Amino acid sequence: MCIISFYRNEDEFVLTHNRDEEINRSSSKEIVEQKRFDKTYFSPVDERANGTWIFYSEQYVACILNGGIEKPTHFKEKYRESRGIILLDLLKYNSVNEFINSENLSEIAPFTIFVFERTTKNAYLLFWNENKLSVKDVSQEKIVTWCSSTLYSPERRNEIDEIFSQNSELNSEEILELHDDMKMKKGDLYDFLATTSISQIVMNSLRIEMKYCQLF
Repeated sequence: MCIISFYRNEDEFVLTHNRDEEINRSSSKEIVEQKRFDKTYFSPVDERANGTWIFYSEQYVACILNGGIEKPTHFKEKYRESRGIILLDLLKYNSVNEFINSENLSEIAPFTIFVFERTTKNAYLLFWNENKLSVKDVSQEKIVTWCSSTLYSPERRNEIDEIFSQNSELNSEEILELHDDMKMKKGDLYDFLATTSISQIVMNSLRIEMKYCQLF
């Protein structure tokens, strides 16, 4: 599932996420405030697994995509835990490095996590392929983009990266419009699959706010 972009513009940071999912998978109608590991976070809720695909807290802004660096060659019938719960396990740790070094990912389906540390302003892409967790530090990049390796071909992923690179000076509303233009429509791949929501988190030194646009 998913396309993400992360824009740095001096003191403003914008994370935008297209959630590509089964259209009958239910989710909350609004952003919900919850606690995990005694940490408060804000997110829409995936009602099937009670996890999420994007959240922010005092410490982190993060989201998850289906698949790692490369398209997975197989999937098991059942995994130990939902990836949307693994994303929230970030709240257990004081830093991304602690998550990398300590989180148990055995029997977890392949994923990519983007995570921004609000205190350090460092950003990372974490890639899990069921065997190894790879880490890419993207703290110095002005624009970070990634697409689900499961649903998007390498050619299409390159096209999307190029579209973002050609639109490097957008404000948050223009970024949201660009994500809307690229949304997956029902039937593009399968009749049961589409971009079911677009979420955006905008933050600077004074504020943080989240938009959640549910499409299905």
